[in-house]
Amino acid sequence: MQFPTPVNSIQPTRQESLRLYLGRAGLSFREIGRRIDVSGAAIAKLCNQETMPTRRHAELIAMGIPAGLLPEPLDIKPGPKPRVGLAMERE
Repeated sequence: MQFPTPVNSIQPTRQESLRLYLGRAGLSFREIGRRIDVSGAAIAKLCNQETMPTRRHAELIAMGIPAGLLPEPLDIKPGPKPRVGLAMERE
């Protein structure tokens, strides 16, 4: 059987590496969520995104989870985003 990419050169994604790390550490998203008082589903969602709030990032680092396996810490203001073109049209 031919594979399009050699099997030994496939690199796991950050999310796959995080799940592997958590499995080896005996942690689950549910357990992490319990420790910081949120649901396991919320932790899974945070960990699968490209960014996460800096507060949550710091809490996961404090649990011993390597920063390289977590999304980038970034606080994004909630709510609607300003429309870029609207201000220019009014001038």
